[in-house]
Amino acid sequence: MKYIYILCFNIALLGILFTGCNNAEYDEKDNSIYMSDAASSTKSITLTMDNGVDININVRLAKAINSDVEVEIKLNPTLLDSYNEQNSSEYHPVPNFQLPTGAKVVIPAGELGAVYKISVEDFETEGKQYALGVELGNVVKGSIEKSAAMSKFIYLLSKPLNVSVPIMKGVNGGMVKADPETNWGITTSQWSLECWARMSAYSKNNQAIFNTGSSDHEIYIRFGDANKPYNYLQIKTLKGQVQTPSNLVANKWYHWAFVYDGTTLKIFQNGEEIVKFDPPAPIGGAVRFDFLQMISSGATYFPDRCAMSQVRLWKTAITQNQIKNNMIYSVDPKNPDLILYIPMDEGEGSSFSDITGNGHNAVASSGILQGWEHNIRFDQQ
Repeated sequence: MKYIYILCFNIALLGILFTGCNNAEYDEKDNSIYMSDAASSTKSITLTMDNGVDININVRLAKAINSDVEVEIKLNPTLLDSYNEQNSSEYHPVPNFQLPTGAKVVIPAGELGAVYKISVEDFETEGKQYALGVELGNVVKGSIEKSAAMSKFIYLLSKPLNVSVPIMKGVNGGMVKADPETNWGITTSQWSLECWARMSAYSKNNQAIFNTGSSDHEIYIRFGDANKPYNYLQIKTLKGQVQTPSNLVANKWYHWAFVYDGTTLKIFQNGEEIVKFDPPAPIGGAVRFDFLQMISSGATYFPDRCAMSQVRLWKTAITQNQIKNNMIYSVDPKNPDLILYIPMDEGEGSSFSDITGNGHNAVASSGILQGWEHNIRFDQQ
């Protein structure tokens, strides 16, 4: 479950004595005021939301002076626009939130810094990710110049997934099928497919986790082919195939992303590109999606147990930044590039909802579901 944030503020002063020499330099000349977080090269930080989090905005002087310095603290949601563009992310400003009127930090005379403290509590996010763009405003007391390069910073407020996952295995004639079972008629020149998966073993070839596309634009993804050992993943598509190295470990979670840009197909494991190839046909052509099946190779060829989560099918080639940004988080189910998003986090039953609203809900055939595991945190795998 994801959360939005209600923020409660109080200002705590942090006195840091100037220790560079025996007698502090109290000149206001050649001095500046800045945010210490903004002095880093990243210009942002991700704060993990575990039952709330405190944000300490540390405001500092280059050198202490003999009078108080006061500077405004402001929110600037437009900082997120350029951040999202540069990082292929979808962070939103915290909704319906304003700083208290006259919010400011006071650095006492003779001290180097003070902290503006923000206490963050959890609330429902509906799959979206939020951030605070913070900047220094006017220096209202003290003849100190504000650092142009270090007066803005972004705090990414992210809640890692903490979900239930189904444990499944093959049954003869059965599989997990998304609605409708045929004839989706969705044609796209690019596509991406993501999921988390954990296998209890890789004891058999042809353990198919996905069968999708259409009869003439097949996308078939399985663990193992004819060659032993079977601890590798293979994808067959557009009259070609490619596989990962044979180094997968049983009972270990892996995030998989398959990305086709119209010419090249890449496989990402835990956010890193590990293999790519150019399918022989069609070159630069479109792919038609008519169905989606999971755990589809039957009892004989799928004897091991597979835990799965966060199945996302996109009609675009998502970037490596998007993959890394969203592996351990939910994404906005209303993203127009999503064909389906099946979190598989119901915690009970054998039905899995497509939360995009596009109607591709899935149902497991009788005997496939072996049980559920709860409180799975992918950031701790």
